[in-house]
Amino acid sequence: MKETFEKARVHLMTGVSYMIPFVVAGGILLTIGLLIGGGKVNPGLSQTLVNIGVYSFKMMVPIMAGYMAFSIADRPGIAPGVVGGVVANEIGAGFLGGIVAGFIAGWVVNQLKKIPMHPYVAALKPIIIIPIFGVGIVAGLMLIIGQPISAFSKELETWLKSMSGANLALLGFIIGAMMAVDMGGPINKIAFAFSVGMLNQGVYAPMAACWIGIMTPPIGLALATKLAPNKFTEEEKKSAIPALIMGAIGITEGAIPYAVADPLRVIPSIIVGSAVGGALALILGAQAPVPSGGVLVIPFFIKPFMFVIAFLVAIAVTGFMAAYLKKQINENVTAEKGLNY
Repeated sequence: MKETFEKARVHLMTGVSYMIPFVVAGGILLTIGLLIGGGKVNPGLSQTLVNIGVYSFKMMVPIMAGYMAFSIADRPGIAPGVVGGVVANEIGAGFLGGIVAGFIAGWVVNQLKKIPMHPYVAALKPIIIIPIFGVGIVAGLMLIIGQPISAFSKELETWLKSMSGANLALLGFIIGAMMAVDMGGPINKIAFAFSVGMLNQGVYAPMAACWIGIMTPPIGLALATKLAPNKFTEEEKKSAIPALIMGAIGITEGAIPYAVADPLRVIPSIIVGSAVGGALALILGAQAPVPSGGVLVIPFFIKPFMFVIAFLVAIAVTGFMAAYLKKQINENVTAEKGLNY
């Protein structure tokens, strides 16, 4: 069961990784178009950039589904997966439908590969038989399976857009905490995939909380090394600048060395800091239409100043909490041997 889940996660993240450039390009171009238009879509360059951004966003689900199928069934899975993703978009099944389409396409293509055929006919399998039957079967299944997924996606979108006050804060709190808890692991990826999927639905708030959880842990721990230098080894203090840079460009894994050295004190610090920052970002109305790029894309956020306030609070909470919880290093223990717990 665990192995199956891990394989499914790998396939999903393969699709997401190929999808991200489309979302980044779409989000930035759309935002620039709105900025040029003064917050509205005006004729001319503003409308052109917004349209291009929307086109790029529309590609995210088909690309994700296609490369999920590619991960499962190799190149023959791409066409059925992409078409399944297009159908998911057309019927309103969105990101969730794209995930289902990717898994279905991969499975269907793998089954078609197993069908015994005469050697002369087998040569046509990858270029004619699999594309025709694969696309047809996957599209047909998505037209049926996608309907309830579409209804669920619309309900989820409506619910998220209607969130306010305590509910919105809770959403930000949960996403921020999930992003920090395993620093790039499975829980982090679930929260990230959910937030990216909501971008396709025009719901940008979850990604703002997601960004808090991505960047806060390494930067907050770098701050902690300055607040309480006597509680960190020389190696950890030297790693503060690399951790700061990794956090700034959106690599949560910069926090891992600190977490491995002292998990019982470091991990709660980064979870609480990211959760508080995520909740505050959503309360203040920050939204992020871009899933990649680190601090460089903050100017393209909705209410970027509010996001920065929440981000700074998250860093401060993480840094001060870690500095408080950490134990002072025993002078008789060398840096190579680690900390005295």
